[in-house]
Amino acid sequence: MASEAGGMNRRFRHLAGVTTGLTFVLILLGLHTGSTGGGLTCGARWPLCNGWMGLFPANWASFFEWFHRLVAMVVGVLLLGVLYGAWRWQDDRRVRYSVTAAIVILPTQIVLGGVTTTAGGMFPQGFNPLVMFAHFSTATIIFTLLVYATARIYGTPAPPTNQAGYYAASFALLAALVALLVWSERAVRAPSLLRFRAVAALAGAVLYVDMVLSRHLFGVDAVVGEATTLVLAALVAGVALVANRTVPAGDPVTSQRAD
Repeated sequence: MASEAGGMNRRFRHLAGVTTGLTFVLILLGLHTGSTGGGLTCGARWPLCNGWMGLFPANWASFFEWFHRLVAMVVGVLLLGVLYGAWRWQDDRRVRYSVTAAIVILPTQIVLGGVTTTAGGMFPQGFNPLVMFAHFSTATIIFTLLVYATARIYGTPAPPTNQAGYYAASFALLAALVALLVWSERAVRAPSLLRFRAVAALAGAVLYVDMVLSRHLFGVDAVVGEATTLVLAALVAGVALVANRTVPAGDPVTSQRAD
């Protein structure tokens, strides 16, 4: 019985992790379709699309919106499974309540998603900044609740036996910063280009220092490494803030919409 319970708990952890990961993917898909006006490519039909019997996309333009809705349906089903598992196998009330709160918010998220596509013409002005803001906010709250619950389900991870994971993430971040330095020439407004590159370059330099300190080669106090990590986090946030203010973006409401 104990081994059976352990197996169920392990599968439940995996279910929670997969559901949270797919929710992350779903948010990215939603941001893509929202920023391009892709939500209307299914011919303002919701929850159906403009292909065969309304179940499939009619063209490549509507594929992303159709795929977004498909992933949303899968995530919704998985969320119900997580809710059942939380109340069936979890004694942690905070896990139960956070998953339950995500499920309670989910219908609002679904309705807002339909409104952004005008729900078949029921809401002609549904694709507007206020509705998109509400849709994004509910998605963020649901994702935050799921991350919180999943982190508690998995528990505090054991200390890593090696630093491969840390350096994989660090080099991925370093690659992103270098790519930003290159792409910024065309993406960032000319008056702000130097400021953007300075912040990105400084973040890359601090990241390199943090990686060196994490090797524990020179006997530097751990507090220095932790302080460097905090500075790095602040600089990465600074890069995002500067990018938000200096990278021109078209109005998603008035951008060209694919038919």
